[in-house]
Amino acid sequence: MELRVFDELVRAADGLLCLTPEELELVAQRFRFTPRAEVIGLGVDQNPVGDGRRFRDAHGLGDEPYVIFVGRIDPGKGSDELHRYFIEHKRRHPSNLRLVVVGEPVTQLPPHDDVILTGFVDEQTKLDALAGATLLAQPSYFESFSLALCEGWTFGLPALVQRQCKVLDGQVRRAGGGLPYSGFAEFSEALALLLREPGLRAQMGEGGRKYVRTHYAWDSVMNNYERFARGVIDATSYAAEQSRTRSSPTGPD
Repeated sequence: MELRVFDELVRAADGLLCLTPEELELVAQRFRFTPRAEVIGLGVDQNPVGDGRRFRDAHGLGDEPYVIFVGRIDPGKGSDELHRYFIEHKRRHPSNLRLVVVGEPVTQLPPHDDVILTGFVDEQTKLDALAGATLLAQPSYFESFSLALCEGWTFGLPALVQRQCKVLDGQVRRAGGGLPYSGFAEFSEALALLLREPGLRAQMGEGGRKYVRTHYAWDSVMNNYERFARGVIDATSYAAEQSRTRSSPTGPD
């Protein structure tokens, strides 16, 4: 975003779509000359079908609770930190809790008895893993939307999210769909709270589900894209007509 080429791209654009209010705020702070801009987001499947028991049986999880992380295994995504935090939490609070990491490894995480690393999986296996989870962790420091968070919410999963990522913090607070944390102490406390309070987990999971249904249903998102595009086209056409009128030697008819 700091490269000058982005100044040229934004200056040339007739419209700018953002995924979250935080992204729009970042753009407004970065560029003094913004075109017509709006937050619309992405479409999210509202009725995913996953078989949690199938995933549990495949990985020997039985009825043990597990935290799920879905995403690329990369330090920038916070996966290394989540791995460390989880193991330290288990050391201090022994239990049958497991961590399931679903995603392609860019870097390798050390093996641990309480951590299941699935590697890259197909879409159905990912949905099965989400369906069987107790809660979702999204530790990334750099997100512009987080589809994984929204997919977790469609399964009614409460979320633990990285507070230092403004997008994740904002999404969770608007939805009431989980708890933000910063540092190990907050992570451990928030995790312990959600594990011992099933009512709170259900409440936050339902808050996230309603938020996704309200803001990211495909029909609504596509209608908003179409409305925005029509507005940009109309505004551009009007500006072009005004320019032609001003440049005409005889003025308007």
